[in-house]
Amino acid sequence: MGESGRTRRDVILRMLDERERLEVAELTRCLGVSAMTVRRDLGQLQQDGVLRRVHGGAVRRERSPFETRAVARAAEKLRIATRAAGLIQDGDSVAIDTGTTAHSVARALRGTRDLVVVTNSIHVAGEFRKAPGTSAKVLLAGGVIAPEMCLVGALATETIRKLHVNKLVLGCGGLTPERGLTFFDLEEAEVRRAMLEIAETVIVVMDHTKFGRTETISVARLDQVDVLVTDVEPPPPYPRLCRESGVELVIA
Repeated sequence: MGESGRTRRDVILRMLDERERLEVAELTRCLGVSAMTVRRDLGQLQQDGVLRRVHGGAVRRERSPFETRAVARAAEKLRIATRAAGLIQDGDSVAIDTGTTAHSVARALRGTRDLVVVTNSIHVAGEFRKAPGTSAKVLLAGGVIAPEMCLVGALATETIRKLHVNKLVLGCGGLTPERGLTFFDLEEAEVRRAMLEIAETVIVVMDHTKFGRTETISVARLDQVDVLVTDVEPPPPYPRLCRESGVELVIA
């Protein structure tokens, strides 16, 4: 029996995590669909930037450190991104941070009309510029270019603090009861704090591996979050902490 499109692509990504190359013929057998359907799925995943089409199949892309993190648990991130994008409507203003899951949300938002996007991520800004006929207005904060292809420093934070957005899409490096949301880079964390100051609604996007993990820099308390989108039901005590903090927990 054939799988749904999203489920098929999840399976393809998991298989590609385990090997360098996948063949169309093998995928048709595993997925129970036609070669044409497999090629269409591979084309979509290539457009999403997570693999490269080759004759007869697909291979992993050569990746920067950012791209390496982006394809780790890529299937889960795609589910989270799709669900989070559904919380953002035509005409919204939205800040999007530099994390790989937030970047996936940006990709999922390319068809949303009349967005105003505030970001310090060159990757995120590029997603909207690549979308044909996009009506999004992208405001890219100035600053110093960091290795993650994002803009940081005083100019970035000062620019962001002059703005206002309906919603913020925020990733994190970890979440613990004691330290809240944490991140691994000081300058990027400062920009994220500035984004928190200008947003009406804060949407955190994180996969299940971030629960119980802590990074160097504290970014926000849990009670500063409005919605938390993740891929599986989190372990105790996080569901209870979300209820107590007024956070809507959404499972993608």
